[in-house]
Formats: sequence, structure tokens, C-alpha cells
Amino acid sequence: MKKRNVIFAGFLILFFAASAALADLKETSNIGTVKSAETAGKYTYIKLDEQGKEVWLATSPMNVSVGDKVEYSGGSLMKDFHSKSLNKTFDYIVFVTRVRVLGKEPLSDKQAVPQDDYHKNTQKDKKTLAAPKSGEIKKAEGGKTVKEIFAEKEKLKDKAVTLRAKVMKVSKNILGKTWLTLSDGTGASPDNKIIAVTLDEAGIGDVATVKGTLKTDVNLGAGYKYKVLIDEAKVTK
Repeated sequence: MKKRNVIFAGFLILFFAASAALADLKETSNIGTVKSAETAGKYTYIKLDEQGKEVWLATSPMNVSVGDKVEYSGGSLMKDFHSKSLNKTFDYIVFVTRVRVLGKEPLSDKQAVPQDDYHKNTQKDKKTLAAPKSGEIKKAEGGKTVKEIFAEKEKLKDKAVTLRAKVMKVSKNILGKTWLTLSDGTGASPDNKIIAVTLDEAGIGDVATVKGTLKTDVNLGAGYKYKVLIDEAKVTK
């Protein structure tokens, strides 16, 4: 268990360094001071000082100057992203969903994630997928429902949990792992979905059984937080 916790802690450190993550989770706004900004190709690249941390953002072209205060939320984390227009590779960069210069414009949606083969797996699926209804998915033998996991999260913390649920979203290649958004028709929004981090494969719409270690109150930085998260998940169908 100690080794597993160390691995997960190291995983979180990478996210803190990037100040962003990808997943279905509650978004809050973040504010930083612009240290540099350059528009090249289809994007404006912005380097922020966010409470002493360096954070790189990319968004569709916008007017921004050194010293401006920028507010942003949401987005997609890209690791080892190479900008051909800048001839620069970013260790981590966030293609933000909503961004504005404080005092100049409202916080507006931006279509910033590159539409290419490398990045398409990190974007939200465009299809409308119906969430399962209560009672539609049979609980796994010895397992828990989404509602039960949230209700018992303190008791289940750092313990193995099993969940049978429908795959609502698949985000691949996030620091070498796949992030699954799962729903079984139980629980009330926003506590009706759970993220599982895995090396296994699953498709959107699949009903799968997931077993892994429950992590609670996970804060990945940049306003992204999970009440619960299933780590090192094994997926069977």
C-alpha cells in the first residue's frame, strides 16, 4: 500500500507542476499575471506567474499584454506539446476553455484544443450519450454503487473498491494513462459520476467493472478537484 501511495503522490506532483488536469470535475477560476505573450499560428501562448508557479496557457488569438491579470478556467493539459509555429516544445501547457483579461472582457468560451489526431483523444466526446437510469446497471458482486462510494468515501479511503458502471467519457494519453468517466444511474449531480484512472482500454458506452484504490479529496491544482477518484483501476467487461 505504501508503494502504491508513493506512486500516486508522484503522479499528483506532475499535475501540480502543470497547474491543470483533464477530466470531468468542478471547475473554478484561476488568476495569474502575464509574464510573456505571443500569438503564433492559430494560438496565443501566454506564460503566467500564478502564485509563484509558472503556468503556460494556449488559446485562440486574443489581445493580452505583459503585466495583465488573466483569469481562466477549464481546459486540456498537453504534455510535451510541440508548437510548430514557435518551434518550441512545452513540458506542459493548458489549452484553456475559458479565459479573459481582468477588467477588459467577460470570461468567454474559447475553442483552443488542437483538432488533430494527437489531441482528439483528450477532448470531450461530441456524441450525446444517455446516462444510465437507476436500476439499469446491476451492481458488481461485492462492489459498490456510485452513490454508495460517495456516501462511504471516508471509510473507503485508500481501500480497494469495485464499481460496475457505464463509460460516459474516455480521455486518453493523460500522462500515459486513460481517464474514464463512469456512471451507474445512482447518486445526484454532481456526485453521480466517478473518474477511474487506468492503463486498460474501454470504449464510450461500454458497461464495465472497474476495481482500484479509492482516493478522496484529490486536488490536482488549477481549481480541479475530485471528491473521489479510483486509481490504478483494472477494467473488465
